[in-house]
Amino acid sequence: MSVLATFFSLDFVQRALLVGSLISLCAALLGVPLVLKRYSMIGDGLSHVGFASLAIAAALNATDAALYISIPVVVLAAFLLLRISESSHVKGDAAIGVIATLALAIGYIVMYRAGTNIDVSNYMFG
Repeated sequence: MSVLATFFSLDFVQRALLVGSLISLCAALLGVPLVLKRYSMIGDGLSHVGFASLAIAAALNATDAALYISIPVVVLAAFLLLRISESSHVKGDAAIGVIATLALAIGYIVMYRAGTNIDVSNYMFG
């Protein structure tokens, strides 16, 4: 029992527990409406857009400001997905699949053509 008390007295464990609780609350509140509106793949699609924007920033040697470039691009992509779903015949997850595939292809092409050695996954996964 003292091992658990010592474990939960650590600051990073307390912060991880708090953040994990907040994420689970947000996931529970947002999960059902997103599935019902056919946006269940939105996290996957926006992560591919993030990869493409980080690849472009790396190709432009803007690695110091890569996240400042990527975050607005991902937000704009989310609004673009909503606009596409509202105004065209392509709805929900199909629009997300199109945008995700396009963004992933752009990211790989840019990384290949630029010949960069930067590991984009460090930006994406820490």
